[in-house]
Amino acid sequence: MKVLHIATMDHGGAGIATSRIHHALLRLGVDSHMLVRFKRSNDETVTAAQPNMGLYHPSTIPLVRKVEQALRRRGRCLTQVEQYERQLNVLDRIYGAAYTLPISNFDLSQHPLVQQADIIHFHWVENFVDYPTFFARINKPVVWTFHDENVAFGGFHYSDEAVRLKKPFDSMEQPFMEIKRNVLANGDHNIHMVALSRMMEQFYRQRSLFPSYPIEVIHNGFEPDQFSILDRHFCREALNIPEDTSIITFCATDINDSRKGLDILIQSLAAVNDSHKISLLCIGSGALPKVDFPVFGTGPIANPRLLSIAYSASDLFVLPSSQEAFAQTPLEAMACGCPVVAFPCSGTEELINTNNGVRCTDFTIEALSEGISQALNYTYDRQAIRNDAVARFNIDHIAKQYLDLYSRCIQ
Repeated sequence: MKVLHIATMDHGGAGIATSRIHHALLRLGVDSHMLVRFKRSNDETVTAAQPNMGLYHPSTIPLVRKVEQALRRRGRCLTQVEQYERQLNVLDRIYGAAYTLPISNFDLSQHPLVQQADIIHFHWVENFVDYPTFFARINKPVVWTFHDENVAFGGFHYSDEAVRLKKPFDSMEQPFMEIKRNVLANGDHNIHMVALSRMMEQFYRQRSLFPSYPIEVIHNGFEPDQFSILDRHFCREALNIPEDTSIITFCATDINDSRKGLDILIQSLAAVNDSHKISLLCIGSGALPKVDFPVFGTGPIANPRLLSIAYSASDLFVLPSSQEAFAQTPLEAMACGCPVVAFPCSGTEELINTNNGVRCTDFTIEALSEGISQALNYTYDRQAIRNDAVARFNIDHIAKQYLDLYSRCIQ
């Protein structure tokens, strides 16, 4: 069986999740490959595609290429994709919405890896897969893992933005929704949908865009060998963090991304600090907040061993996001024995129990403060937390679930 994972990138949250599944399948002896638009790794089993539609076709002669470049320097848009990208850049500067395109200059149906595959596994494919050409030309089983809500909208990734910004984005949202309806709504394709959590499954079941496609839940996972419980004293010494403080850890690609909730966490910790001596540890890029309690920063960390040091030094990992599909950072923290406090967003229902953390009752500062206080006043068994995470979310177990799904798809 030849499996091809298609994802916009091999890094970032969805890219890491895709890579973990891909490598677990390789360990199981599956002929697995990844096809991406943006490649950061040196992995030979990951291939970066090149644009091949319209004026981007690689056979374009040098003289024509120079003319195109001159026209673009003068502000001319030479493809429909470029026109939409320019419009989106203007809207993004005003509204800062998470919005992507279901059209691109990549006709992936012509790629050799696509042609050779028995199973196509879509992940986060926005701004990469050109829906009209791909589904018109490829008649192969597609497993589609939804890493957020985007596939249900024209270009939005979050329900609240789809409602709040409907009017300014309507000139793009309507044609993009029509593109997706024409491709998906008739139910003619051999598509098997995967939601990362029960909450995300219910969201997609309620969308009229998917009338008859089967859907099941398969969680994200992690590689147990990459994360471990390390000596707390060693880890704090390595991070230059004192022993006499409770470390609350927060992680995001950009720690100041408003969707990740650092501002809410800080307000919650201000109340907790009255009864506990606490410090905040931030993992990710961005300026550290200036607050009345100690704040430490690691900068961005990709290496699992270094992440293990940060998680092992922590008393709690806090996920104050209002929206997730199935966040991987809490999994990584639990793999290092660190309890988790989280808002009741998608995935936390399955992830958190009384033995590994606290799932807050609401998306409020007060609820988060109460959850953090509750967790700080409880003595957790860190080895038990890791054992439970490994038992339920070992990526090799997750890969076997996908392998079973692939087998059913091609029967």
